[in-house]
Amino acid sequence: MNEKKLEYYKRKIFLYAFCFLIGIFSPLYAVSDTLNFKQFNKDFLLKVITDNTEWVKYPRYRDRCKWDSIISNDIKQSIIKEGEKALKHVWKPNLASQYLAYKNKGQILTGRDNYLAIQALMLAELVEGRGRFLESLIDGVWFMCETTWLHSAHLVFQKDQSGLPDPEEPTVELVVADIGAEMAWAYFFFKDEFDKISPLISKEIRKAVYKKMIDPYFSRDDYWWMGFTGRKVNNWNIWINYNLLQAVSLLEEDKEKRSGYIARILQSAEFFLNAYQDDGACEEGPTYWGHAGANLYKFADLLFKLTEGRINLFKEEKVQNIGKYIYRVNIIDNNFVNFSDASPIVNIKPGLVYSYGEAINDKFMMDFACRYLEKYPHDSFIGGCFATALDEVLTVSQLSKQNISGENYILSHCFQDTELVVARDSKTGNKGFFFAALGGNNGQSHNHNDVGSCILYYNGSPVLIDVGVGTYTKKTFSSQRYSIWTMQSCFHNLPTINGYNQKNGLEYSASDINYNDSRTRVLYSMDIGKAYPVETGIKKWKREYILSRNKQFSISDNWKLGYVKDETIFNFITSCDVWLENEKIIFKGNDFDLQMTYDSDKLEVTYEKITFDDKKLKSSWPKGYVYKIMFRTKKMLEEDKNVFTIKNLK
Repeated sequence: MNEKKLEYYKRKIFLYAFCFLIGIFSPLYAVSDTLNFKQFNKDFLLKVITDNTEWVKYPRYRDRCKWDSIISNDIKQSIIKEGEKALKHVWKPNLASQYLAYKNKGQILTGRDNYLAIQALMLAELVEGRGRFLESLIDGVWFMCETTWLHSAHLVFQKDQSGLPDPEEPTVELVVADIGAEMAWAYFFFKDEFDKISPLISKEIRKAVYKKMIDPYFSRDDYWWMGFTGRKVNNWNIWINYNLLQAVSLLEEDKEKRSGYIARILQSAEFFLNAYQDDGACEEGPTYWGHAGANLYKFADLLFKLTEGRINLFKEEKVQNIGKYIYRVNIIDNNFVNFSDASPIVNIKPGLVYSYGEAINDKFMMDFACRYLEKYPHDSFIGGCFATALDEVLTVSQLSKQNISGENYILSHCFQDTELVVARDSKTGNKGFFFAALGGNNGQSHNHNDVGSCILYYNGSPVLIDVGVGTYTKKTFSSQRYSIWTMQSCFHNLPTINGYNQKNGLEYSASDINYNDSRTRVLYSMDIGKAYPVETGIKKWKREYILSRNKQFSISDNWKLGYVKDETIFNFITSCDVWLENEKIIFKGNDFDLQMTYDSDKLEVTYEKITFDDKKLKSSWPKGYVYKIMFRTKKMLEEDKNVFTIKNLK
């Protein structure tokens, strides 16, 4: 061992406080401080990865005593019921007209019914073990071997742009990756059972996974989500790479080939980790944490198992922060801070969150998962990646035995890199004010034009809101994205200045960020002027939020313009019923009446009901409407200030 490496190991011992025995065990590696995976090359991996499927910790299918001992009876019965529903599933391919509907009408075909039916059958057969679901499972996997796995919205990766999937150009995307990993697990668990009927079943599964997913993944590097083209990646990267890591680890018997595959997967996954800010915030919001942070946990956990702990990503502070993000943006129960395309109601997987907390030694995160499970017990385990669903089954079966301690909610947190702040009156979560505000820029993944916007809750109920996003269509991810009303800054809690709203792009950003929590008072301010086009004439526009704990919440704007040429409107969006009373806006909640005061000499106020029938929006706002409150300046000055104050009437 040369001197440079010795110093490297000494530094890691000092930083992470763990030891290794030279000559007996291979050294325990953590990622370098720059999150550089180059050290994990093929030669290194060939030395440290396990042989074949020795890394798999699940009981084999025929180990019925083990399966019966690790799953509680109520969960077992729930899974069997899901499997019995799947016995009635009709295996249907996606029709040409369904694919063409995306190109011609913008309608997205999810194409996951067959995949979910296979998942339900696999889980049911694993927990019951009587062979009752095997015939339908064979129908399902055989059907999948013979049909395309491609999602209608993801055909853009293919050369043929007719709107139909080209079977001669296998293409890797999210749904293909999920199906490929699931088929690999079907091969692992049930190969012996399949072979009793015909060896062709397992042979076709293996051939299909290689043809449709593994071979095309390793034959090209121009998929944007891989990161090799220089384009910034998002949750697609780790989602697909996790599935690839499962598939090659389960199916590839040649250890040298497997090492090469994993080295390439790590090269791509490195782009995902480096796209994240050090503060761990998911710029796509908590809904997408279930695809980004959650899949990172699964990826890191699998890598840990494959190398018997010799690669341990959980030692990295950034990886720890990515996990902690999900409880740091929790408002109360299943309500989460929902900027970007995220929804305000998020259904997390408590078993996964608990396991992530356990991996990074975060008791608060583990307690958070247990509390969530107490309030929202699983009604179904079907959905997402098969291995994630199986782990959820196994972990949740054990969570009821855990002791919960500590605080319910964090009092405040500042994500310094992402420029997101959350703060509340009380750690109980259902007393007083909670607010979140976002700086950042309008070039983030799944962006809304919302630099400087806020959300506000009182006694655990929404007051000022981010509406979220409606049902995805082709338009959502096209050049017309910002013609959708939910994406526009005037439908967030932001001003329209001199007739202009914010624009999208990295250059439209916040500056001069200031945050302070003095225990009794939280202040968060920024200049949002650069988030608007230059035609607005803004020299300075300081947006400031102040939470005076257990008293009031205020929003102020202090500005300097080069000129006044059009009206300025201060917009607010609320899910509360509202009315104007004695020159004050009243917000009516379930157990509160809040009043918003403003300077009536400077402003005149109107409000309008915005109705919608979009299924996704109504799942967040079931009344089917929200209110937009608009304060128009009576006489706009080039330099002035406005303050809005919200307090409880009772």
